[in-house]
Amino acid sequence: MKNYIDEQNDIIKSYYKILSKDFPQFLNDYIYTPEMQQLDGINQICGAYWRKENIYEDMYSVLKHSVGVALIIWNFTQNKKQTIAGLLHDISSPAFKHCIDFLNGDAEKQESTEEQTLEVIKNSKEIMNLLKRDEIELQEISNYKIYPIADNEIPKL
Repeated sequence: MKNYIDEQNDIIKSYYKILSKDFPQFLNDYIYTPEMQQLDGINQICGAYWRKENIYEDMYSVLKHSVGVALIIWNFTQNKKQTIAGLLHDISSPAFKHCIDFLNGDAEKQESTEEQTLEVIKNSKEIMNLLKRDEIELQEISNYKIYPIADNEIPKL
């Protein structure tokens, strides 16, 4: 089985270690689904990546961000369902992620790009098989906002 953490550079490994002492192995199966892997090609920094003085390189993709969210949740809860919900929270993110939210008139909350999360998960044969294997219902992971550790309105962060 591939181990996502082993494929990361030392900077990302160190960063993930800050978020959680351990890396839960069950995440690997979800990370290596096609829907999650496509997020590795989407930069989390939106348009800043294209600046003349590119200091971001390929350091922070939406996939790396999603894994980071999952690790934070795992660190504080040790709860598999909440951790998977965190991992999948940006699965429907398009290129230029939050820039699209601005275009959709959602500049304040920046959540419009998450509206297709349920559909993307539901249409993924691989993810649905993993959820069945892990005895997790779709509604338990398709909206991470049901878990207060994952999402809170300002100023509750």
